[in-house]
Amino acid sequence: MTVEELNQIYRENLKALRSQAGLSQAALSEAAAITDKFYNDIETGRKWGSFETMVALANALGVDPYELLSPKMKSGNYDIKRTKQLLNRLRIHLCDLIDTMDSYLTQ
Repeated sequence: MTVEELNQIYRENLKALRSQAGLSQAALSEAAAITDKFYNDIETGRKWGSFETMVALANALGVDPYELLSPKMKSGNYDIKRTKQLLNRLRIHLCDLIDTMDSYLTQ
């Protein structure tokens, strides 16, 4: 993947998520504590912003930052809620495994 392709994915995801949330550019930029112009520069590809900006935008949109850079799945079967549930279950089981190993090793 090229930098240009990643930038296009980032811009398309921002625009789609903003639209789904029913937010204007001004409303999203305010929620992310950046200027309208800076957000417009990001959405039009003139600027990227910092990781902090990406996190602020993701938080304002109610998504995880990686979702801003994830290409859309070709299949219509992709369900972000199901993916998040899977990640949470994996996180819980991984933590349980680590606790078990720690307990075993400290005995």
